[in-house]
Amino acid sequence: MDLQVSKGISQTIRDQRRDRILQVAREVFFEEGFSAATMSTIAARLGGSKATLYAYFKNKEDLFDAIIADQCSVIESMLMLEAEGADIHATLTALGRELVTAMCSDQAVRTFQLIIEESRRNPELARRFDQAGPKVGSERLGGYLATCHAKGDICAPDPVHAAGVFFNLMKGELHFRRLLGLEPEPSAETVEKEVATAVATFLRAYAPR
Repeated sequence: MDLQVSKGISQTIRDQRRDRILQVAREVFFEEGFSAATMSTIAARLGGSKATLYAYFKNKEDLFDAIIADQCSVIESMLMLEAEGADIHATLTALGRELVTAMCSDQAVRTFQLIIEESRRNPELARRFDQAGPKVGSERLGGYLATCHAKGDICAPDPVHAAGVFFNLMKGELHFRRLLGLEPEPSAETVEKEVATAVATFLRAYAPR
């Protein structure tokens, strides 16, 4: 077998094992909370040895960081925005649709709930989540909004702050009620309605002067 092909297969197997570890670790963290969860419990649920688990992650903090990064990467991939030739209303609507759907998914909501629950006992978890998720998201979207501001499409002299406003509008009451467990995953129609209102509000607030 070609060496490169063999390396590719080995990496694929490692990636699959890593994904399986993250899936099981999420389940354990969701069920027991971060503080009560142990690497032993996660290894037992995986059906393997702790040595195998430690070969991928050195401790549960490292494992939880990977879960946060995995969740945040879903959002980050949506924020590769280009301003050239794009209609800002259409761009923000498409982004908002993806964001609301992702943030209101069961997995995302459970992750947010876990971070909120544990942040009182372990503020470092919340800090790491903020650095990996909201901060990166605001900077990425801020770059797009800065270009739109320069073109005169909007008036946002502080584009990173404007990005934060946009994210908060997208979360709104729907996301809050999801965190409280008062709403199921929203339908496409509900998402569309929430996004349309949020985008219209944002563009009114940042309309060119």
